[in-house]
Amino acid sequence: MYKVLIIDDDKSTRYLLKRFKKWEAHGFIIKDEAADGKEALRKLKAFPFDLIITDIEMPGLNGIEFLQELKSMKKQACVIFLSTHSNFEYAKQGIRLGVFDYMVKPFDDHSLGETLARVKAYLDKEYLQRTKKLYYFRESERKLAACLLSGSDPDHGLLESIFVETAEMLENNLYKTGILLNTMLANLREKIYAANPWLEKIEDDMLAYDLTQAQSISELKQKFQVCLNALLEIIKKYELHQPGSIIRRTCAYVVNHVEQDITLKMIAVEVHFSKDYIGKLFKRKTGYNFNEYVTKIKMEHAKHLIRSGAFKNYEVSEKLGYSKPDYFSRLFKKYTGYTPAEFKKIL
Repeated sequence: MYKVLIIDDDKSTRYLLKRFKKWEAHGFIIKDEAADGKEALRKLKAFPFDLIITDIEMPGLNGIEFLQELKSMKKQACVIFLSTHSNFEYAKQGIRLGVFDYMVKPFDDHSLGETLARVKAYLDKEYLQRTKKLYYFRESERKLAACLLSGSDPDHGLLESIFVETAEMLENNLYKTGILLNTMLANLREKIYAANPWLEKIEDDMLAYDLTQAQSISELKQKFQVCLNALLEIIKKYELHQPGSIIRRTCAYVVNHVEQDITLKMIAVEVHFSKDYIGKLFKRKTGYNFNEYVTKIKMEHAKHLIRSGAFKNYEVSEKLGYSKPDYFSRLFKKYTGYTPAEFKKIL
């Protein structure tokens, strides 16, 4: 049901509109009413309406002034003016400002029904257009995810279409465009995590971004591209685009066996390559020495165990395969800057 706001200082007019019996049959429901334009603007800030039926001559803020305020607020709503023959010139001015239609007082049920039928046809068409645009936007997101997961640089044409689709949906509102693109990046990140569940334990802060801070569309595009490059770099770093890659299998094995005493020899048995080859390849691809990587994963898991509050420090040390709690504490402080006890206090 499309939601309706009625604005008129005349109670009898508001009553006549509310007593119309076929609102729902036409696809509408009256959600609220206001006695003047200022009251209506307050209600519009709190709740969105699809259709606004407003008188033209009202105290404080007339219909034309209300419409101007509505446009400055960038509120999307279909507006119908109620007018008398004496203020027909106002009605024509309103149409120039974007009013959908006007009705002359006094009106009858038949003329109101005809007007609502035209409004519904218009709103239905607008809804379908928005839905279609959203579909194409989601389809572009799917293509972008497939591109990243294959380890390929995003196609320039695809990126441009994303910006065009986003701008059209949000009427070039830069802040809202930033919000929508933030959401797309978050969805892309979740798709990568879904395909590689172990990755979240390593790259839990895969993206640090806020595109709503961009001051121009060119800056927004630049930041979006930087974020995509960061995602692609991670995919290539761990060879996520290669399902059977040694790096991917090694990383997954370490994360999934974090509470064991992991060695290169164990990995060699798992992936069927020599430990020397794996060690050199791992360093070259990820930038980590294998033992450094194992320590990183163990320290991240230690943070998780400490946050849970279920284990004492020596129990965390034992679970991670460190026989000496003091040695574990030194490793943890080197990695986090805090001893386990200090880390627990800052949670």
